[in-house]
This record gives sequence, C-alpha cells and structure tokens, in this order.
Amino acid sequence: MDRPLRHGTLLLVTGIRKITARAPFFRARLVIVALALAAPIPGEAGIGHLPDLGHASAVVMSRAKQRAFGKAFLRHARKTLRFVDDPAATSTVRRLGRRLVAASPDPQIRFHFYIVESPVVNAFSVPGGYVFINTGAILAARDEDELAAVMAHEISHDTQRHIPRLIAFSKRLSWAELAGMLAGLALMGSSQFEGGAAAMSLSSAGLAAETLKHRRGYESEADHIGLRTMARAGFNPRAMAAFFQRLKTDDRFMTVDIPESWRTHPATDIRIAEAENLAARYPNTPIRDRPSFDRLQAALIADEAPAHDARARITQQLRGRKDTSAFDYGRALVDLRLGRLQAARGRLARLARAHPRVVAYRLGLADAARAAGRYRRAVTAFRAAWALRPQSIALAVSYTQALLAASEDRRALREARHLVARHPYRGSLYRLLAQAYGFAHNYLEAHEALAEARYRQGDAAAARRQLRLARPFATTAGERARLKTFTTAIHEGWRAPPTFP
Repeated sequence: MDRPLRHGTLLLVTGIRKITARAPFFRARLVIVALALAAPIPGEAGIGHLPDLGHASAVVMSRAKQRAFGKAFLRHARKTLRFVDDPAATSTVRRLGRRLVAASPDPQIRFHFYIVESPVVNAFSVPGGYVFINTGAILAARDEDELAAVMAHEISHDTQRHIPRLIAFSKRLSWAELAGMLAGLALMGSSQFEGGAAAMSLSSAGLAAETLKHRRGYESEADHIGLRTMARAGFNPRAMAAFFQRLKTDDRFMTVDIPESWRTHPATDIRIAEAENLAARYPNTPIRDRPSFDRLQAALIADEAPAHDARARITQQLRGRKDTSAFDYGRALVDLRLGRLQAARGRLARLARAHPRVVAYRLGLADAARAAGRYRRAVTAFRAAWALRPQSIALAVSYTQALLAASEDRRALREARHLVARHPYRGSLYRLLAQAYGFAHNYLEAHEALAEARYRQGDAAAARRQLRLARPFATTAGERARLKTFTTAIHEGWRAPPTFP
C-alpha cells in the first residue's frame, strides 16, 4: 500500500495469440475486433461508394451481441494493454466522450472510453460502444478540439456499424484467410509493422485488396460523420484537418514504410483536403484553451516521461496557455514523482485553494499525503475529491483504498460492500472487496470475492481455484453449502453467482 494510488496501472501482458487461440469462427471475429478500425484516426471521401450492408450487418451482429462482444474484448484488452486508471484523467476523457455521443447520429448507444498507455498516435473502437485512445494521441493533440476529432471519428465507427458490416461482407470469404489477413492488419495498426507485414504475406493479395477497399470506405465515412458530430457538439471542425496535417510528419504515427496496397486509411494529403472541404461548410467556432484538457496532458507527461525530462516536456506542451494552473499542476506531479513532497504539496494546496472544484488537485494532495505516510490526511483528501463527484466509481475505489492504507479496515469493508451492492457486475470491485476482507482477516469471504472477480473476468478455472482455497475456512454447514452452490454456479455458467453482495 505504499504506491501512489493516482498512478496505479494494470500491467497485464498477454500475446495476441491467446485471443486467437479459439475455434475458427470465434477467432476470426475476435481478430476483426482487434483490428477494430485500429489504425490511428479518420479517413477520406467516398461515402457514395460504400456498399449497403446495413441489413446484413444487423443479422450478423445485433446491438445486444455487440455489447456482449465489446465486454469480451475488454476482458482480453485488460490482459494485453496497459490502461491509465487515474480518475481525473479518465474522467476528463469520458466527459468529452459523452458530449460527443450526445451529438452523434445514435446518442442512445452507451459508450465506454479508456486511455491506453502507448506512445503510438492511435485510437480504435470495437462494437458495443468501446473506444480506446492511446496516450500518444492525446499528447499529439494541440487542444481539446483536436482530441474531439479523434474521438468523434472512433464513435462514428460504432454508430455506423462498421465492424458488423465488415463481418457481413466477410461471410463471402474463407474464415481462415480472413483471420490471417486481419491479424496482420491489426498488428500493422498497432506499431508492430514488421509482424503485420509477415502475417499479411500469408493471405492472398486479392483478398487483402478487397477487404481494404471496404475498410478505406469506412474510414472515409467515419471522417464525414465524425466531423459533423464534433461540429454539432460545439467544437471547431477545422481541428480535424489540423490534426491530420501534423500526423504527416509525426514519427509516432508511422515509423515504417508500408506498401500503399496495405494501407487501411486513405493517404494523409487526401484526408487533409477532404477534411478542410467539409469543415468549410460549418461555422468557424473559436478554439478555446481548456484547463481540464491541459491538466490531462500534464498528468500524462508527468506519469510517462523520464522524471528529469518531464518538466521540460510539460513546459513545451503547454507553452502559450493563458491559464498557467495546468503547468503548475504538472510541476507538482513531477515534484511528487521525484520525492520533493513539500514542494509538491505546497503547489497543490495553492491550486486547491484557488480552484476548490477541481478534483485533480484533491487527488494530488492525497497522493502527496500517502507518499509522506500521512494516511489519514490522504483519506480526508480523497473524501473531498469524492464529494465533488459522488457518482464516480473510480473516486469511490480510491477513497476505499485510502481507508485500507490508513488501517480503517471496518470503514473500508463497509464502503467496498456498498460499491459491490451498487455495481454487482464489475469484477474489479470484487477484487477491492477481497482486499478489504483480507485486511479484516475474513479469509473465507476474501477467497469468495476473488472467485467472483475471476469469474466475471471470464476465468472460470481461476474462480474454482479460489473456491478450493476457501474450503478450509468454511467451518459451518451454511458456509460449506454456500461454497458448494457457488461452485455449481461457476460449473454451469450462471450469469450471477449467488454469493454476493
């Protein structure tokens, strides 16, 4: 419990082979989702030439199936990608996403937004409303409007059902050929270009060209719809072309030459021209500095860059901002990372007094208190942050973890149980509950909670192992019966095992 909660990330690493080591039909679909229109951002013109596959895509993958599929992909992503779990950073991205979804063609879809730790300028979406944005893409954006362009493009992939349409088209192809080809495209869209090229060589050139033709059309449509979405949400649509212009020379975006026939996105020059022509139809909305976006960038740099270089990078990134609070915030986070606790706490305290409604500053103060071993002070800071956003699950989790660090085990267990009761289908909350039970020396229910967490993450074997570990702690007939029922539920694949909350 001695690591700052704010910078905690999931470091779960598993190869893509684990995802594709399934039955051929399921493997092909998972690879399509891994592809998930994953190359960096928007595409060019050509909407009029898109095939009309709407009806077929609805047959292949209904909205309910898309949601289930997205959840399954997220479980795999948790094992293969590193996520940013900073509550302030994720809250900023999700608020921006909700604003764009409200202006999208299908605002009824429930979207989920995640930040992935990767320097590659990339973002991708999967069916079911799951959007993933690399930290490289966030840092490449000069302002919030450019980030909005990235996210609006990915939202449009889902509202226009591009993955189901690609699956419907692929029904006419060999699943084995399609899986090999799309696996290569997925790698090429994620910076592993050499591996992608090798995988592509296993597929026929004609097959690749035919599928890429459709994907390029989908990228074009996502550009058109995304630009309209960001304009309706109040952002400047000219930010899309500005972002494309910079991508032409950004080596984080494309570090290896790829044959033109394999490119999944239209040529950048074409995309820039098309985006400029489309944006000219909309009002030239002023682009304003937004401190929340600046804080997001400052936090990502402070967390990812080498500590002694982070301050210079933050200065370069935020140069010219009228509001300097984000710069001061970034300096405080760098001080915190370098162990300069007094300087960090002084800056954060001044920022919190000047901006009492900003959650990020409260979280920074909590981290500074924890780093200094002032756990009760950290609890106070986390509680103040949570009071500003009482609906935030991430802040509630941070507050509960702070209670555990302060040895307030009974309060922590109460909060963990309340969280699970309110959100019974979130596996990560059961891990927190297991931790709270462990601190309270209730090992039976700690193992049961871990079994629930593993089961909800799709690992039934690990769930059964936890139940076997729980058996020695089941001392009454009722406890043994409960374990037996739970074991049966896992074996039979019940949707909601009966133990919790």
